[in-house]
Amino acid sequence: MSKFIEGSLVRCVNDRFHDESTNPFKACDLNLPIEGENYTVRDVVDTPYGIGLRLTEIHNKSYYFDNIGEWKEPIFSTSKFEIIERKTS
Repeated sequence: MSKFIEGSLVRCVNDRFHDESTNPFKACDLNLPIEGENYTVRDVVDTPYGIGLRLTEIHNKSYYFDNIGEWKEPIFSTSKFEIIERKTS
C-alpha cells in the first residue's frame, strides 16, 4: 500500500526528468512539476515498475503505451515528491 493517497499535499523534491526509450513521449513535451512547488495528488497509480502520481495542478495529454496497449496520461514517480500533508479519510 502506498503512503501517497488522493487529496494529499506533496512537494516536488526532484524536478530532473530524463527521456526513456520505453516512453511514448519526451520530457520536453510534458507539463512537469517544479522542485520546491506544492501539488495535490489527483490519482495514485500502481504499475509493475512502482507507484506513480498524477497531480491536480498538472495535466498532460494521453499517450499510447505499447506495453499495456492503452492510452494513458503519464504519471510521475513518487520518488520525486515528499508528503507535506496526508489527507485522512
